[in-house]
Amino acid sequence: MQIGFLSKVDVEINEIKSHFAPEKVQIFRSKEALDEAISNLEVLIAMNQGFQRFTVDADILAKAKNLRLVQHFGAAADITDVETAAAKGIPVATVPAQNGRSVAETGMFLMLGCAKKARTAQRFVDQGMMSEMTCVELGRKTLCLIGLGTIGKMMAAMANGFGMRVIGVRRDAAKEGGKIDGIEKIYATADLHAALSDSDFVVLVLPLNAETANIIDADALAAMKKDAYLINMSRGGNIDRLALEAALEADQIAGFGTDVFWQEPNDPDDPLLRDERVFATPHSGGKSVEAVRGCVREVHANIMRLKNGEPLKNVTNM
Repeated sequence: MQIGFLSKVDVEINEIKSHFAPEKVQIFRSKEALDEAISNLEVLIAMNQGFQRFTVDADILAKAKNLRLVQHFGAAADITDVETAAAKGIPVATVPAQNGRSVAETGMFLMLGCAKKARTAQRFVDQGMMSEMTCVELGRKTLCLIGLGTIGKMMAAMANGFGMRVIGVRRDAAKEGGKIDGIEKIYATADLHAALSDSDFVVLVLPLNAETANIIDADALAAMKKDAYLINMSRGGNIDRLALEAALEADQIAGFGTDVFWQEPNDPDDPLLRDERVFATPHSGGKSVEAVRGCVREVHANIMRLKNGEPLKNVTNM
């Protein structure tokens, strides 16, 4: 079976190679490299990190004469044009939940880093200074989760442990009877600004698609409290970057934490990163040892189902 892996990250590449051995997996680190080889592939394993939405686009899929499966490494499938794949009869599968705890814990880490002014604190330590700063507590604060899937629900439980009040936003507020354990109130997306105005911490844990692109724009930032923090665990494209920069410049929000960037890998000279109110991780939220190995196992298992003629799991487009 001809298997390819679209990835820029050696951590996952090495795990895939090890788990699939002795069967070989071709590695593609760019769209251009994939484009040259796609006609020969039967399976494409796709990793979202570092690639733009619809990297695996209609043009590439048109050349995929032998492709039987696009298997995403993780819960999201935004780098694949899933509708075009469906039209060509190519199933697109994901690995939901495997890295959820890792991402949720990283979300809490970024919240704490912002609340405790981690970058400023580290600078004081490096300079041998006393703590000429104050920080804020999570307890008794309101957390707004934009997106209430597996990761959002895990973060709600973790935040409850810190004594936080949790509210949420999702497209269908009435889903699951409009109630989720540990979440006090659920707003519809149409009422996003009302939820933002009631929040001390806002965390994005939702997919990137046509509906959610730039969901945090200038108006949304204006609706937030001036002492509130924005955390992005989703995709760079969920936030209007220029609007965010303007909000920070005007002290319209207290700070920004992110595990994702508008272009990945990020530019180390990005002026946004010079701001100590910005606390970032390098899209490492889902990279616990447990999460990476769990994803590799599930990817391999689904490909073996394909090979053995068994029903695939977690197909998103059929």
